[in-house]
Amino acid sequence: MKKVLIYLSMEKYASPFDLIEAYDADVEDLVVVPYTGVDVGDIPGLINDTIFPRHPKDLVNTAVFIGGHDVVKGDEMMDKAVGQMFDPFKVSIVADTDGANTTAVGTVVKIKEAIEKKGESLKGKKAIVFAGTGPVGLRIGALLVKEGAKVAVTSRGLDRAMAAIEKVKKVYHAELKPYEVRSDEATVNALKDFQPDIVVTTGPPKICIVKREIWEQFDCIEVMADVNAYPPYGVEGVDANDNGKEIEGTGKSGIGALRIGTVKNDVQKKIVRELFEKKGQVIGLEDIYDAAFD
Repeated sequence: MKKVLIYLSMEKYASPFDLIEAYDADVEDLVVVPYTGVDVGDIPGLINDTIFPRHPKDLVNTAVFIGGHDVVKGDEMMDKAVGQMFDPFKVSIVADTDGANTTAVGTVVKIKEAIEKKGESLKGKKAIVFAGTGPVGLRIGALLVKEGAKVAVTSRGLDRAMAAIEKVKKVYHAELKPYEVRSDEATVNALKDFQPDIVVTTGPPKICIVKREIWEQFDCIEVMADVNAYPPYGVEGVDANDNGKEIEGTGKSGIGALRIGTVKNDVQKKIVRELFEKKGQVIGLEDIYDAAFD
């Protein structure tokens, strides 16, 4: 019996990245069936057509992957899909819209690796995520809290930051501290107030968020990570290829986007394989994080 991965996306085209990752997961006899332009209202019908063709005992061979770029809609599609299934007609499902879950996992895995390389633990560390109220930044924050860190996130608007941390508290049961940061001066003030061990930037491509002249002022900073793969990078002095190496005698370690991406890609393949190990799994952020260490 073929293994069938139903790929659902709200975009006009299916992501070649996601399709290639699925096939490269080396799931035997896998067929990926992409559906594009999918709206939340389309989900019940698509899920019915996914769960009913096969006998319940064979549904371990069918799974659903929700992709695309709209993370909010992806979460809504995930909720609708899970709600449409019922025993014994359940298939395993995961959402990784815009790569938010796997990118967040890759970032925290690399940060954890860098901290443990120093003989330390994330527990009790303080991390600040600049431009951190988007899907990736908030998920990074939630995972760092899971590891025992205290976490702050910044946004250009305090109202947005407050709304974002309320969502994280509700969904992931994680407490984050908000800062409004709209200038270099505000960046310095946030760093002075929070005194982080870890700095993460999750802003848009080609925008430097934390300048070297700023982070050099803070001896408390041990590790800096940036998810931006396009120069200029989010943290000045951290290259996309940096893999936890010390930055020019500063005592601070840098982690670049390409090294984060390597973990992200590996984890995405692991999740595709995991979908076919047991039927009826609902694979969320913490499950993806745990899979990174399997």
